[in-house]
Amino acid sequence: MESSDNVAALLNLQEIDLDIRALSAELSTMATDLAERQTAVEELERQVEAVQVQLAESDERMRKYQRAVQAGRATLKRLEARGQEVTNMQQHLAVRHEAEVARGNLRAAEEDALDALQDVERFREELARLEAELEELRSDYEARRGAADARTTELEDQLAIRRDQRHNREVRLDARVLQMYEKVRRGRSDNALAPLTGDGVCGHCYTSVPIQKQSDIRAGRALAVCEGCGIILYPPTE
Repeated sequence: MESSDNVAALLNLQEIDLDIRALSAELSTMATDLAERQTAVEELERQVEAVQVQLAESDERMRKYQRAVQAGRATLKRLEARGQEVTNMQQHLAVRHEAEVARGNLRAAEEDALDALQDVERFREELARLEAELEELRSDYEARRGAADARTTELEDQLAIRRDQRHNREVRLDARVLQMYEKVRRGRSDNALAPLTGDGVCGHCYTSVPIQKQSDIRAGRALAVCEGCGIILYPPTE
């Protein structure tokens, strides 16, 4: 195969490889985006579960203190009734002391019940907010996953076609030429070939190319690589 034919074949192969890279990158980006969104959904689900637990605990605590308030009020009412039945000062003082202690316990229980009620209301508001956010996030995730599934199928079909085309180009290339191309392409994120410019520099890194090598490249006598960046150089197009 003539050098010019090799260049044309390599440029075609490079075009296919760039397409494959772009298609693969899009697939990877979609997969990463979906994974991140799924992680966000799962994290929000954990937050919802945590607040549900806090709400249940606060609700139970509130009920416990409400029962303590009811019991305290009943105790105070009973002591007030006993105070009406005492027959001497000693009994009066004893009942009064018990009543004072009961009032203190009742106030403490009422304060605890109020604090627990406020916690319940706060956790209910937070839970409602998180559940609404979770519903929106799930809806967005499902919509994106549906679109991604359809796009993934399309991209995988295109990849299969381009990979088949690449294989067909590979088998027609001289093994040494293909090996040269693969060596240059390995680890690169851009092109493996670049034109020799009209003023004799590499079209990729702009390193000056020796005169004799310029002559060989322009005449299509051999494939050559840039001494600066290692890219394969081909004759400039007129």
